[in-house]
Amino acid sequence: MANQVLGDPDVLRRLELPEVLDLVSVHATTNSGRLRLSELLPLQNAEEMREALEEVAELRSRLALGLDLGLKGLGDLGSVLGRDSGGASSSLGGLQLANVSRVLDRARALREVLADPDYPRLSLRAQQLVDLPSLRERLDQTIDANGEILDEASESLLDFRSQAKLLEDEIREWLEKNRELSPWKKFLQGPVITPRNGRLCWAVRVECRHQVRGIIHGESASGQTLFVEPDPVVRKGHQLEKVQDRILQEQRRIIAEISKEIWLKSRQIVSLWDHLVILDMVQAKARFANNFGCEVPEICEERDLQLIEARHPLLIWREIKNRQRQLTLPEVVDEPLLGEAKDAITPLDLHLNAQQFQLVVTGPNTGGKTVVIKTAGLLSLMASCAIPVPAAAKSRFPCFDAIHVDVGDEQSLQQDLSTFSSHVAIVAQILQRATSRSLVLLDELGSGTDPLEGAALAEAVLDRLYQRGTLTLVTTHIGRLKEYAYRRRKCENAAMEFDPNKLAPTYRLKVGLPGRSNALVIAERLGMPSEVVSNARDLSERETGLDPEVIEGLRRSQSDLDRKVREAEIQGEKARVLAEEVEQNELEQKKIRSALEYELERIEEKRVHDVINRVLETLAEIGELNGERAESLKKLRQLLERSRASTRLQQRRLETAQKLRKGDAVFVPRLQKVCEVKKINKEKQRLVVSLNGISTDVHFHEISWVLPPPGFDLWWYCDESGAE
Repeated sequence: MANQVLGDPDVLRRLELPEVLDLVSVHATTNSGRLRLSELLPLQNAEEMREALEEVAELRSRLALGLDLGLKGLGDLGSVLGRDSGGASSSLGGLQLANVSRVLDRARALREVLADPDYPRLSLRAQQLVDLPSLRERLDQTIDANGEILDEASESLLDFRSQAKLLEDEIREWLEKNRELSPWKKFLQGPVITPRNGRLCWAVRVECRHQVRGIIHGESASGQTLFVEPDPVVRKGHQLEKVQDRILQEQRRIIAEISKEIWLKSRQIVSLWDHLVILDMVQAKARFANNFGCEVPEICEERDLQLIEARHPLLIWREIKNRQRQLTLPEVVDEPLLGEAKDAITPLDLHLNAQQFQLVVTGPNTGGKTVVIKTAGLLSLMASCAIPVPAAAKSRFPCFDAIHVDVGDEQSLQQDLSTFSSHVAIVAQILQRATSRSLVLLDELGSGTDPLEGAALAEAVLDRLYQRGTLTLVTTHIGRLKEYAYRRRKCENAAMEFDPNKLAPTYRLKVGLPGRSNALVIAERLGMPSEVVSNARDLSERETGLDPEVIEGLRRSQSDLDRKVREAEIQGEKARVLAEEVEQNELEQKKIRSALEYELERIEEKRVHDVINRVLETLAEIGELNGERAESLKKLRQLLERSRASTRLQQRRLETAQKLRKGDAVFVPRLQKVCEVKKINKEKQRLVVSLNGISTDVHFHEISWVLPPPGFDLWWYCDESGAE
């Protein structure tokens, strides 16, 4: 059947979206994220597509800066807490409590990390990560990462556990002390103390059972060993058992109490977990994009499908595996390997819009026509799923209301239909459902029947789609459709390029001209008599109504135009590189000017400090004064200190520090390092910066108001350790 909606399973299967989703899903770190990605369906709103792709782009940038979401192993809370409130009376298990604790901790941490105005989509996501401090702190004090209840969970639990440890130590001490003594030693299988049924026992040889009085708690599989708790420790064993029962009761009480708190806030907790899973999915898309060289495309409101340097992702994966068979995703695919894989695949350039919304692609078998159709359809689906596509960033995708596909050779056995009949049934449904907002992909239209009737039917199908203004991409071997494209102002011919010298396809799509008669070229190269080939060309010309000489002239003109375009692109690239070099030189010159200005201000500040220090030393020699003179001397000293703190350089430092935000880079001359700002305390005028992963505390007056210039480590050493 033809697809009715964008997420029709048959269309997704034919365009191989499930295989791509599998490649994306292995990059997720949670089972829930992997499951959701493997079942992902396309969005049908352009704004939603745009926002989701922007979030992927932002997180991809943050990952490049070293961000780790820390979601690995996050358990499924949706199936645990997502049921009806009737489950509120049930207690949760230790691992479930630990998972709730982890969700609350990660949500709180990521709320702080992702709240950055430079990343608006992630900031919006951060706002959804509402903190539940009382419950989070209670869980931190109650459960460890393995789901075990901590001693600090309650005073009673701590007391019971202390009693149990004391009793167990006493029992173990007696058993260890006496196992080497006579007469016990000769009755034991060895010095091992074995726990059985919660009691500590000796391993006694079965024939010595009556020589060791006590309670038997079990025997070995061979029956040669009995596990006996000796009489002298039985009483303490009973006491330990009672204390352990109290411990279990107290643990159940604690779990029931905290489970009740969790159920009361279950909706909020499930919402937090859901946002974390979504972040894991976004992270998986970003990691997939890195491994497959994908970019975030433009999502447009108008009907404009433009692929620039597009490649089929499954072809990229095939080439990667051919070069490194041991690679298993989500391992990082290094750039050289990715570059080799992409270079082995001919990129696709394709453009359909309101002015040219039909494209008829001709060319030889195995020339890549079907790959063109599948690439256009699959990348459109990937964009609709908010997955970056393996194409240039300037590629554009509209939001289709549906993608209709007839690709492949599938007979409908259930309906007893032939291959041709099956295709006709699919195309008939496409004609009923396609709109001007749809994308229609038809492979080998009109094939499988009499060429004349097939050509007429194919032309009628294209006419119906043309009248609706539907974006349509068609592959065919029918020569009559080449002429059809020439007769329609908004329909274009295209051909899969063929190298007549190598007698092989190049897999490059050439828009503007139909494919040439490669069968005749091959026949001529393989020794077919020239008069036969010439006669065949005449018959082909009369059949199609197209003059081959005109076609060849157009082809030469197209080749010349392509060559000039390539030359213009080369010159444009040179100009771009030159502009970047100029911009970089200007930036370096600006840094150097700033550094020199900084040096001049530092020298001026040092001169002011030297003068102030000499004046203070002279005042110190005067000694203590009384009365008004003492008060005047005090005011003078205060004035000197204010002057020290109000130099131009000091003011610049303070102004710079006041503008800093968490994550900014700042140069600390004393450390001779550019550090990342972690915390800012404007009241105390102090910063916490990260130096090689170590948090370091610095004062506002210790920072530079400029980043170091190029080569600063060779000549720009600012020792400001003496600054106050």
